[in-house]
Amino acid sequence: MSHLPNERTVFCDIEVAGLGVGCPIIQIAAVAVDARLRELETFEVKIRFQVDGRSRKSAVVRCFEPTVWKRLARQPRDAARQFAEFLRRHATIDRVSARPGKPYRVAQLAAHNADFDGPRLRHWFRRQNQYFPASRRVLCTLQRALWLFHEETTLTPPADYRLPTLCEYFGVPLGRDQQHDALADVRATVALYRAMTKAVSSANLAA
Repeated sequence: MSHLPNERTVFCDIEVAGLGVGCPIIQIAAVAVDARLRELETFEVKIRFQVDGRSRKSAVVRCFEPTVWKRLARQPRDAARQFAEFLRRHATIDRVSARPGKPYRVAQLAAHNADFDGPRLRHWFRRQNQYFPASRRVLCTLQRALWLFHEETTLTPPADYRLPTLCEYFGVPLGRDQQHDALADVRATVALYRAMTKAVSSANLAA
């Protein structure tokens, strides 16, 4: 996590209509935090998509409610633009373009199972013909949990490293009816990271 006082991290979560990298993203949520893990701003958008035979089953078992999407969902290009604006507001990683050497900033993302969210967000932004203002290196709370239980041998590992399992292990509220709603999941991810950070601090004090 951040070490400099002005650094920020954007925790994010997506819901998708299918498992392939190119499947539609139907919801994005994010929580920006400062170096002390204090919440700065939240973001959530539902995205219009074509409900067909391929997407219907996966969308239904996740968070899709047709009446809600009909009323609130935005077009993909609009949703991408809004999310990019959110990321720019919390971008703290300095970069310099190859040509003409102009400085700019990108956001530091974090997610649970970042290998899932990161590639899909990058692919989705390319399809919208929009720049994705975030670092390709996405921090991952699933990987953090793997390291935690590898390092702290006094802790009994959980049955698996899914977000609901880890939340239950660390006492983070995440009801069954909340799972697979992007905003509920990302809030739980932030709380999970706080809990793991506290567990590491407690282990260090006990050493």
